[in-house]
Amino acid sequence: MRRAILSAIAVALLTTQVASSADDGLEYQVKAAFLFNFLKFVEWPGAPTDSSWVIGILGRDPFSGVLEQTVRGKTVNGRPVEVRRYARLADVKECNILFIGRADFERIVTPTLPFLQQPGLLTVGEAPGFLKSGGIINFYLQENRVHFEIQPSAAHSAGLHVSAQLLKLGRTL
Repeated sequence: MRRAILSAIAVALLTTQVASSADDGLEYQVKAAFLFNFLKFVEWPGAPTDSSWVIGILGRDPFSGVLEQTVRGKTVNGRPVEVRRYARLADVKECNILFIGRADFERIVTPTLPFLQQPGLLTVGEAPGFLKSGGIINFYLQENRVHFEIQPSAAHSAGLHVSAQLLKLGRTL
């Protein structure tokens, strides 16, 4: 059942074309769906099971409410999902997935590389060099489609287990 769901998600998301860079709305709808589904295909060993899943956005929010719409009323393994915004790295607390947009990558991440390797934190970006800076998953556009690349060693260092199904969908480094 889980494999069928993943296949359906993969086909829908990977075949969705982003018409142009001006169509950021569709691009971020696809990225929001990926972020939500990453919760289903990454394991957080030792994480509390009685609290909400938290998808955080560090810095400027390119989603314009789309991420909230995507997760509204949904649960993963019986836990609700919420979105939080953080202006500074020091504010990031109790977060499972942290998204850092390309507008903030150099300003926020470059000077604070060790932060990206926090135990239990799945870091997701959308900038060239994000994985080399210690990030775990990075979105990129190719032929007007949203794809992602994964650095399994960074996930392992953070104590996370990425499912084989997710690894097959993304480009691994």
